[in-house]
Amino acid sequence: MVWVSDPDHCRVERRVGGRDLHLVESGTYVLPRARGLEILRAPGADYRWVHSLDWRWGAGEYLDRDRVEATVDRALDMEPWAVPEGPVGLMHLSYLMWFHNGAMANGAAWPLDDCTAEQIAAFAAAAIYFGLDDIADLIGRLEPDDALSHDYWDLSSPFGEDASLIRDALRCTLVEAPEDWG
Repeated sequence: MVWVSDPDHCRVERRVGGRDLHLVESGTYVLPRARGLEILRAPGADYRWVHSLDWRWGAGEYLDRDRVEATVDRALDMEPWAVPEGPVGLMHLSYLMWFHNGAMANGAAWPLDDCTAEQIAAFAAAAIYFGLDDIADLIGRLEPDDALSHDYWDLSSPFGEDASLIRDALRCTLVEAPEDWG
């Protein structure tokens, strides 16, 4: 299925063997609308499909997608540089969400004034861990003039949903690497 979300963008999903999958290209699940149409025309081609959490009830009567929000909340409660030990996935998510929230509030260049080189490297490593190469690249190109803020805002929050790209990457990682979450 190709879900058209606005005049220029879409998301591509499919169901195989009872699993929900979505297409990821260039580190994002948001594709140009024309690319979605190409995919519809060549369904047998070799694409990069990643797992999505299902909309199903889990233990404790929570929707599995609630796990994403609970995990994000847990990561936001941490200061990863103050508590350097923990499940690897949670540590990366904490770094990435600290960068994201700072960028949304103060502009993408905020770490240049407030963080060490090691922390900035950890932000980029966290983006790479989640397969968000475009975000990692942007972090590596930060400049004091904050010219990349709008690029980051558009990249991290397509469709006007705050951190939706990060949350989708988290959904995939929770499915594909559950051992990284403790």
